Parts: sequence; C-alpha cells; structure tokens
Amino acid sequence: MNEPQAYPTKASLFAYFAHQATPLERQQIESWLMTEQGATLYFTYLDEWERQHPQFQPDLNRARERFTQFMHQTAQEPKSGHFDPAPLLTESPVTLQRTSWLQSSGWLAVAASILLVVGLWLSAESWYYKTWSNGFHQLQSIQLPDGSAVELGAHSSLRYPRFGFGWGTRRVWLTGEAQFQITHQANAQRFQVHTPDQTIIEVLGTVFVVNSRRNTTRVMLKTGRISLTTPQSNQPLMLTPGDLVTVSIGQKLHKQQADKVSTQVTWHDHQFVFHDTPLQDIVVQLHDTFGVTVQILQPELMNRSVSGTFQAETADDLLQALKLMMNLEINDSSTGFTLTQPIQ
Repeated sequence: MNEPQAYPTKASLFAYFAHQATPLERQQIESWLMTEQGATLYFTYLDEWERQHPQFQPDLNRARERFTQFMHQTAQEPKSGHFDPAPLLTESPVTLQRTSWLQSSGWLAVAASILLVVGLWLSAESWYYKTWSNGFHQLQSIQLPDGSAVELGAHSSLRYPRFGFGWGTRRVWLTGEAQFQITHQANAQRFQVHTPDQTIIEVLGTVFVVNSRRNTTRVMLKTGRISLTTPQSNQPLMLTPGDLVTVSIGQKLHKQQADKVSTQVTWHDHQFVFHDTPLQDIVVQLHDTFGVTVQILQPELMNRSVSGTFQAETADDLLQALKLMMNLEINDSSTGFTLTQPIQ
C-alpha cells in the first residue's frame, strides 16, 4: 500500500530558498515539484520569500546625481596659490586675456562635467545590460552566465544584466524570437523572459520558444513546465508540453496545441512548416525572417492556403518553392518582390 506523499512546509521551502535546507528536505521538495500542486504553489512561496529578501539592485540615477554634485564642488573649490587678477587689469592686453581665461575655467569644468554625466546617462543601459542582436538572415547561439542556452532568431535581440545575473532571479528581455533551454539551479531560482508587450514567461528548467513581434507574443512549450502572466491576468497560466499560447493586442490569451497551429518555423533548422496557412501570413513570416518586402497584387491570392514543410535558408529559396507549388509569378524590384498568378 502506497503511503500518502508528505508535502513540504512553508518553513522548509523558505529554508530551501535560502540554501539552508537539509538533504532530506531538498529531496522532499524536488519530488513535490513534480506534482501539479507543487509546481503551482512553488512560485507563490518563492514570490513571497523574494519580497521579504529583496536582492541588491544598483541605483544608477542616484550614483549619477552624486557624481554630478562632486564635479560641481570640485569646479567651485579655490585653487591653491590662486591670486587676485584685479591689480593687473591696467597692464598689457595679454594679462587681460589671461584673466578672462582664469575666470572662465570654472565654467569649462562645469560644462565638461555636464557632458560627462550626459554621456554616462546615455551609456547606462549599455553598461548595465549585455545585449545580443541579430540582423536578417542571422542566427546566434548564446550561453547565459547560469549555463542556460539560447538560440536567437533572425531580426531579434536579447539583453540581460551584466552584474548579478543568477544571484537573485534570472531575468532576460527578448524582442523577436528565440528558443530557450533553461538549466535547473540547485536553489531552484526562477527564470523569466520579458517581452515588449509586458508578457512574462516564468520557468525552472525546460525548453520553449518565444516569438514577440507586432504587439503579439507566442509561446510554445517543448518540454518541462512554465507559467505565463500578463498585466491583465489574475493568475498565471500554466503550460504543459505541446501547448502554444498567443497573447494578442489587448492581452487576450488563446491556448491551443502546437500541432494544430497553421504556421511553425523551426528556424534553427531553416524549416518552415505550414498547415493550411494563408499566403498573406507567409508573406509576413518572410519579412520577419529575411527582411524582404513581398506584395500580393491580386486580393484573391491572399487567402490561398499552403500546407507542407519547406527547407529554406534564404527568402529566394522559399519564394521559388511557393512559385512552383502555387503556380505564381514572382517579380523582383528595387523595393522587394511582387506575387501574381498568370491569367489562364
């Protein structure tokens, strides 16, 4: 007869977060995390613990303010050996020019300090964050400081803090598309992906794909378990492998199985997978992946659907495949491509 599973207490979970749990408690908690209740409650307790134990975050604005005050004080301090130039005002013009320079040197120091502070302010983000960016046609493999792996897609960017990543929570900001393979930490630190529409994907250790463009975020979970929140959601939405969630304008959530999605792009394998996908949606994907502009000149072509898997490393590869499959004419111009169908 199976004994009922013992659930960890709140106190033991807090000890786990603080690296103070016993080996037996760690084993119990890790087994509990495999249950549906454990995966849901874990993040609730972790959020409460982190609110009680905030991590250090440098105050860059305060640091710049203190530096500005220091530079102003330095510029206004009297110099040793400084003499009063007033008695020399009746002497040669050279003395007058020298006096004018001495009087303006303080202003030069102030101006230099202002320029320096402005430069620091403009470069603060690049100094505090590490940013990876891809152009069209480009793919990039990135290893984060915690050992997690990211496959960054074309026309996409990823940034994360240069300092402190992995000390508290692990947060990255994504624009575009990427596949994440997250390492599980001994202290079970959560990993968050933030997108421009303020969607937050939160995981422990798993593999998933995020696409965030045009105020719409799509998340497809391959393995493991993740939660997804938006500014309008009352509670996190839990995803299981095979789920695909779309967060559209207005923060509306739509959940479905990935094998029922009309368009999938396994871009790290240079594959495009279509299931009754309208041609107008394929044109959008061509622009997102390769940066090309394609116009459909005949309205009746826009909703013609395509099904199949296409291997395409360039925009021309995919366009030529569509040309043969759909009997299209493709014209190249200085502004991009146009698609038409010959009149029978």
